[in-house]
Amino acid sequence: MHVRTMHRLAARFFPLLLGLFLLEPTEGGARAGGVAEVVALSSRQLAGHPPVLVAGRVISVRRSPHGGEALVEDALAGIRVVGIDSAAQERVDGGRTELAPGDEVEVSGRAEAGDRGTLLRAERIVVRGRSPLPPPRRCDAEAFFAGHEVGRLVAMEGVVERAWIDGGDMRLEIQAAGRLFDAVVPGEVAAAIEGLPDDPRDFVDVVVRVGGPVTTESPARGGARFEVRVERPEWLGLSEPAPAPLFRDAAAALDSIGRYQPGERLGRRVRTFGQVIHAIPGTTLFLQNGHIGAEVRLGAGAAGTGERFVPGDLVEVAGFLDRSARRLSLRNAAVTRVEKGAAPAPLVATAASILDAHASAGGAGPREYDGCLVRFSGVLVQSQPVEAGGVLLVRCDDVLVAAEADAGTFAAIGAAEPGSFLSLTGVAFVDPGPSVPAGGGAPDRRLRLLVRDGGDCLLVRRPPWWTPARLLAILAATAAVLATALVWAATLRRQLGAQTRRLAAEMRSRRDAAIEFEATLRERNRLAANLHDTLQQTIGGIGFQLDACQTVGGQPGPGAQRHLAVARRMVDHAAKELQASVWAMRSLPMDGKPFAEVLAALVSRVCEGHDVVIAVHAEGRLDDLPEFVSGNLLLLVQEAVHNALRHGRPTRIAVAVANDPATGMLRARVEDDGLGFVVGTQAGASEGHFGIHGMQERAERLGGSLVVSSRPGGGTVIEAVVGRRDYDANLEAE
Repeated sequence: MHVRTMHRLAARFFPLLLGLFLLEPTEGGARAGGVAEVVALSSRQLAGHPPVLVAGRVISVRRSPHGGEALVEDALAGIRVVGIDSAAQERVDGGRTELAPGDEVEVSGRAEAGDRGTLLRAERIVVRGRSPLPPPRRCDAEAFFAGHEVGRLVAMEGVVERAWIDGGDMRLEIQAAGRLFDAVVPGEVAAAIEGLPDDPRDFVDVVVRVGGPVTTESPARGGARFEVRVERPEWLGLSEPAPAPLFRDAAAALDSIGRYQPGERLGRRVRTFGQVIHAIPGTTLFLQNGHIGAEVRLGAGAAGTGERFVPGDLVEVAGFLDRSARRLSLRNAAVTRVEKGAAPAPLVATAASILDAHASAGGAGPREYDGCLVRFSGVLVQSQPVEAGGVLLVRCDDVLVAAEADAGTFAAIGAAEPGSFLSLTGVAFVDPGPSVPAGGGAPDRRLRLLVRDGGDCLLVRRPPWWTPARLLAILAATAAVLATALVWAATLRRQLGAQTRRLAAEMRSRRDAAIEFEATLRERNRLAANLHDTLQQTIGGIGFQLDACQTVGGQPGPGAQRHLAVARRMVDHAAKELQASVWAMRSLPMDGKPFAEVLAALVSRVCEGHDVVIAVHAEGRLDDLPEFVSGNLLLLVQEAVHNALRHGRPTRIAVAVANDPATGMLRARVEDDGLGFVVGTQAGASEGHFGIHGMQERAERLGGSLVVSSRPGGGTVIEAVVGRRDYDANLEAE
């Protein structure tokens, strides 16, 4: 492998390998290693602002009102260090405290991702010594433009394409290896250099050597703009002067530009001539010579003269070949008018012939029609406004052409209707498409046309009104209206049928619930009366007889007395249980009383004889409830309170019933602080316990639901949400 290639690979991958194996944490958590290891940290690692410690030489120091920063490099890489004024500084040699180029330092701080690549925010700087800066190191252009030399002291050589003064500093735009970078010479440095031209434009086409620290405006690969800051007079040198004054050498024809020529000075300014076919004032000229066209971007000097060129002018051009462009293009060009000429006549061609000529041309030289003024006809497919103007998509035979126009021109031609037959004139450009054919070969090509003004787009024929698209649109609209009407009618019919069925089912359910409630209520009251009049009186008589036996009978022994006492207690217990059952089975009729009063009486009656604190609260419009709704709601509350007393042994029971007018729902809540239980483990209907099951059925019968919340030792909450159903009052009257 070639030694130079090995050097490039090592410069690219060695910092990454060091970042993996040598970047070790030091005492205090900071990672100690070379600058290359810090620069190689990933964006994910930098997001955490890891602590780092690096050692190297200061090659540049810059101070501003926003804070000072320095560039520090070691043998492999360089990094930007910010916050040097606020960092704690220490000098081992006891000299001055301000940093200066040549200082050997150890910098500890935190690494982070900056707008110009990885940077180190300093927290502590230790200056170990000082030595003179070495001369800037010559570097490889490929490594330079790949970003490997950012933050380092390097030297580059190239051709100056543009030079100007910016804020007292001299700036140079330099070409090296076909790419551009910037060099900045501070005003005080430029003043100290002997032999510099007074006019910066005299630097153009001069080969220069520049040295200094490298910075970049963007860390993105391939899109970065690199800058060398020349901070010492000896770091700027002139290698070769400009070949000759402008326009003194013979100009070459356009068709020879870009082709290999023996003895050609690569990167130097070329001279050519042609006729102006389009001019964008102050920025760009489009030239044509025969069937060859070129784009000429003016330099600062040519743009600042104020001279206006118009189509037809014969001009000579001196500029730098832009090999990165897709077509023949010169940049940073100077232009002089030779003579005025007549307006150029466009070449008559078809879009297909332009693409064929472009595809058949070999090599890297100019191609016929590309960049030339052409005219062809086609059918407008679409006009689309964009930020800079607008685009007309025109179909010319089997080729779709994008005709681009500025805002003023598009306003004049963009109103053409799709389907119009147009005659187009403009500067043609062939661009490679995004894809390559499946079988290989040349990539797809696309044709663009730069329309100069409204006169370049002529309406030849308007489209007929009865176009297939409009006829299809009318048929589609008619079919859509008909389909919508049919779907709407079918939907209404389905909704009406469904609503009728739901209403009938609801009315049947309400009627059945009312009948069931009335029947159940009458049966429960009848059973309660029977139990009270028979079984309870019978048990009371048994207790009376036992009392009589105890008082007037013989003189039983102690054993008989004990059995009689037990029997008495059992009878008392049975009587109490029977009384509780009777109260549980009876329901209080409303009898025109307010619902809140009936609710309070019901709860008080159920809790009678129990040592428990009761709180009853009723809220909202409850007095006009239908009888079966209020009755079922009272029975549900009665069962919930009875269950709490029977199973929970609470000390407090809170009962609340509320009407929510916004939703039309009734909410009943019974909460106690009793023993509680694990919901789902309680005995059910299959085991003879119907309490919760019965409450759920009542809630569902009223179109609602029941929720039971409890935990061992944490009490129980039973909450039912049911419908008010005001219209059921009519049902009760039937």
